[in-house]
Amino acid sequence: MERSNVIYLVPDIEGKMHAINASDIEGLIVAETYENGETGYDTLTAKCKDGYEMILLPAGTIEQRFDKAIWKNKYIKA
Repeated sequence: MERSNVIYLVPDIEGKMHAINASDIEGLIVAETYENGETGYDTLTAKCKDGYEMILLPAGTIEQRFDKAIWKNKYIKA
């Protein structure tokens, strides 16, 4: 399988930026909104050299940066 040339730059909940190759993205989970109006965190799961890495992102990051039409099979709405 050929590696993608697309790199996504995403912030984690602490503000640190992560450069993720599109080929390494295994799943995108959009934050859940709770009954009291609070939201959880978006989650990006990516392959890395030691296995898998889960990055917590501020709510709304996935909807802003990842087109649902392109990522349909890896895009999960909690």
